[in-house]
Amino acid sequence: MFGVARNTMVTLGAIVAVYWLISFYGTALRDPRFLDGWILTAAMFGQLLFHVRKKFPASPLGRVAIWLKMHIYLGYFVVAVFLLHTSFSFPETTLEWALWIMFALVVVSGLVGQYLTSSIPGKLQQQHAEQMTFEQIPTARLNLFREVNALVLETVTPEGSSEVSDFYVNRLRGFFRRPQNLRAHLRGSRRPLERINGEISDLERRVNAPDRETLSSIRKLVTAKYDLDHQYTVQGLLHSWLFVHVPATYSLIVLSILHVAVVYAYSSGVQ
Repeated sequence: MFGVARNTMVTLGAIVAVYWLISFYGTALRDPRFLDGWILTAAMFGQLLFHVRKKFPASPLGRVAIWLKMHIYLGYFVVAVFLLHTSFSFPETTLEWALWIMFALVVVSGLVGQYLTSSIPGKLQQQHAEQMTFEQIPTARLNLFREVNALVLETVTPEGSSEVSDFYVNRLRGFFRRPQNLRAHLRGSRRPLERINGEISDLERRVNAPDRETLSSIRKLVTAKYDLDHQYTVQGLLHSWLFVHVPATYSLIVLSILHVAVVYAYSSGVQ
């Protein structure tokens, strides 16, 4: 809590300092938009350094978690300077509109990402004793698929019943092969799992003892697969905002460079 208060005060202090500097610059009969424009540009390039830092996790330049905090609070600073630079007004030209919209997209996606990264990991830790990274999940899903296939194949004998194998082919093969019930996982619902377990219970009443043992093992694998799909869905959501935030950030940088070029071209009299 103390760290949040300290970082907030430092950010507010920096915003006040920039506001005072801009006001002082304006009293000297100079256009303050050049000053706050360069401050805004420098801050946005500072934001870009965080994306560069993440590409080198073994770098000695401080922990990524510290860089993330700097990225977040510098983001609040950037928003304040942007509002000062635009005088809290909407743009007029097409380029300015493009900058404004892209900036808004970066800010909104960043706020969404901040919420997701602060809330989702804790919930996953509470709900799943064994957590996996997003990259590990496809391999774990394949292993479950192979394991359930091996169990079902053991029931396929000349003298055995085909009810277990038929149930697997008609009901569970697709479930194990790919992620399922994404909307239910987003809602935190376990109804699809309860429905499958109900169907397994109905089948257990009709088969012999060896097949019931197989179905008991399949039930455990179904639960493991359902929990794995939940992690896949939630972690996918955790990663999805980056597909908006990162491209929008680089687009904003490009538009900002173009904006600076246009402003200085017109200020120097180039037509």
